[in-house]
Amino acid sequence: MKPYWLSLVPLVVAAVVYMLHKQRALAVSLSLATALACAGITLALPREQTALFLGQTWALDSSTRTLLTGLFLATALLLASAATTEQADTFCAPALTSAGLLSVTLLLRSLWLACLLMPAALVVLVLTARPSSSAVQGAARFLALVTLPMPFMLAAFGLLQRLVLFPDETALAELAALLVVPITALWLTLFPFQGITIRWADDSVPLTPAFLWVAKDWAVVYLLLTVWRQNPMLHTDTAVLVLGVLGLATAAVSGVWAYLQTNPGALLACAAMSELGIVVQGVASSSPDGVRAAVWLLANRSLAILLATSALAALGGTLGAGQPGRPATRWKGWLALLAFVVSILALAGVAPLGGFATRKQVYAALQPQGSYVLITWLVAALGIVLGLVRVSWSLWHAPPHPTESRLRYVGLLLVVCLLLLYLWAGLHPQPPWNPLADLVRGIQPPAAL
Repeated sequence: MKPYWLSLVPLVVAAVVYMLHKQRALAVSLSLATALACAGITLALPREQTALFLGQTWALDSSTRTLLTGLFLATALLLASAATTEQADTFCAPALTSAGLLSVTLLLRSLWLACLLMPAALVVLVLTARPSSSAVQGAARFLALVTLPMPFMLAAFGLLQRLVLFPDETALAELAALLVVPITALWLTLFPFQGITIRWADDSVPLTPAFLWVAKDWAVVYLLLTVWRQNPMLHTDTAVLVLGVLGLATAAVSGVWAYLQTNPGALLACAAMSELGIVVQGVASSSPDGVRAAVWLLANRSLAILLATSALAALGGTLGAGQPGRPATRWKGWLALLAFVVSILALAGVAPLGGFATRKQVYAALQPQGSYVLITWLVAALGIVLGLVRVSWSLWHAPPHPTESRLRYVGLLLVVCLLLLYLWAGLHPQPPWNPLADLVRGIQPPAAL
């Protein structure tokens, strides 16, 4: 099988699922089977393979193999969580479509086409917005945001073409390098745009925002590092400095903002964005160790987000048993709430969870910049923890929401599996066999100019 089938299969099945969306069980089952099958096919394909299709070269290497496997597995986990909620009808087809388009951006050898397809992969997720003020406003603003990088991309690639003809024009190289920063900031929704996905998540179970944080952020970081690797002239001290400042601001503002949240989805969004800011700082550290630690931290963040999302899906029918305002006593509520608390504490970098060890490695790469970085991280972590106390109290005393009993147990089983996996990963942050090591070696950028 050729690599491009990893994009075609999800797109074709997504069209079928869209037509079957009223048959919920069939749509969810078909979507879940497709995501798992694509993950299996990715692992079964040769480690190095290229193919021509539609006039373009499609390539599967060790880096894209790891990314695609994670993309499809994360999509499958979110689809399984969606099956226990009312969002399954609107989530399945757009999620598969986005996964298929994101796989195109990872497989294409042409960075120009990959960057052009990125907005399309993200815009389709707007269709998952539920009819509430927060979700619709967040989705509408996100729609505008992901299309803004187009002028910057046209300008950056135009300057690169001119640099081929006039390689001595260093001012053009510096300008092109700076143009990459707003593209990255807009797609990752870094400061001051982090409020868009936070607002989108302020409604029910944040399945679509979780897909963005787990799938989209990996694709954007991969494209950024690939651009730097293939065009060393774009990896300048000025560009990485600006990107690092945006990452620090995102971590600080999102962490403090978490203290003000009363909705668990919004709290998860703040914690996820704060952790992303630290990841961006590691990527912009111009240090091989910093980039490696940032990739590990991004993996820890993704697993924590999946755990939190599955826990929120399970919490829908377990907490608040009995009268509103009285604490629930059923073990199902304890388990789901425990998983949510563990995931948020992990995103805050609380020891001894996995995020703590990887944050130490990122900080070691950033240490020459001063102690203000550590102080900022601690303030952000404190805001997240205080916000978690408030949200956990409200969750514990919330009235119950009706959920189908069989699906509830499926959701709880998913929560248990993810919780055990996360705790194991926290105790083994860098196991001897680590596919992320191959990923880092394949996209490690050169030293900043």
